[in-house]
Amino acid sequence: MSDTVALQPARSVSQSATLLAVPLLAALVGLAIRYAAYAATIQDASLAAFADGLCRWDCQWYVRVVETGYDPFPVPSMVNAGNWAFFPLMPVLVAALRFVTGLPTMVAATGLSIVLSIAAARIAWPLLGRDLRAYALFSTFLLAGPFAIYFTTFYTEVLFLFLTVCVFAALRDGRFLLAGILAALLSATRIVGVFIVFAILFEMWRAHKDAGGTWRDAVPTLFRRPDWLLALAVAPLGLFAYMAYLHWLIGDALAFSHVQRAWGRPMGNPLAFVWNALTNWSTEGWLPTVSQQLAVATFTGYALTIGLVLRRRYAMALYCAICLTLPLFAGMASMLRFVAGLAPVPLMLSELLARHRWLFVMTAIGFPIAGYFTTIAWLSKVLTLV
Repeated sequence: MSDTVALQPARSVSQSATLLAVPLLAALVGLAIRYAAYAATIQDASLAAFADGLCRWDCQWYVRVVETGYDPFPVPSMVNAGNWAFFPLMPVLVAALRFVTGLPTMVAATGLSIVLSIAAARIAWPLLGRDLRAYALFSTFLLAGPFAIYFTTFYTEVLFLFLTVCVFAALRDGRFLLAGILAALLSATRIVGVFIVFAILFEMWRAHKDAGGTWRDAVPTLFRRPDWLLALAVAPLGLFAYMAYLHWLIGDALAFSHVQRAWGRPMGNPLAFVWNALTNWSTEGWLPTVSQQLAVATFTGYALTIGLVLRRRYAMALYCAICLTLPLFAGMASMLRFVAGLAPVPLMLSELLARHRWLFVMTAIGFPIAGYFTTIAWLSKVLTLV
């Protein structure tokens, strides 16, 4: 008996070391392949300019938010779009780190993003069924995979994914108030983050049902649980705080939505957007067009959402369905990024790819290779990745 008890702490320490080593190794591999792609693509590439060299598209807007703040109205440079569409939590964290350390903006942002990716992988361990192969693939996906550029530079995808993982980890343990507080942070990261409140509400219903409750007494039971009510009440506070700030700054609490018109993203029928994307055939070759690639990414997201339903992860599936559908009302732009950054999607993908040893090995090798070529495409401004 004493030998068994003595072995358990040793196993726990060994497991903890392994769970830390896996994403750290993925982070090192990811840095190496991204620098190799950067050096192969950019003339006069240097290690000192590496972090800034990977800053493309929206990344440059986030840097501007950190260094100069949100635009007043009218925008001083008289461009046709302000930076109000970019939610504040990630820029605030980077600005705080920059202030404390004195690091350049992109170095601070890159370091923070990598740390958040490592933390997201570690927290996701129980959500992956404590499957080491799935854990290794998820870690590689975030830090060295085909879309690691979103999780290791300066985009909100990494914080959005990290907080989503944290919310579902809290829900898994029945810690609803903690989930609500994390949801508040999520709602200050991206607009769709506020809708995780429906996943929280669903898990509350399931906990109520498991305790013998019914639909009839669900609402009375909710009102007898002040911690549950508080969780639901605080979940949207991040969004409300940003809206209050925008109202104070420029007199428009919904500026993050209204500015979409200036970004060329008018509202429309999602089915029409998807159909138009699928039928937008190339006239210059056999390769799929950018819009077709985005459509494939969207269908992949929905397919993996169905996988969540089949595995009875209904709260995750509900949240994914909302987060995939709402952006489609503004067109297909950025859908690849939205799918890749929606935590339950890569979690589900990692589990599926880890089921067979041969598939796991191929994926573990293929992810970093794809990461190298995706970084080259990123630096070459391939529009699918925007």
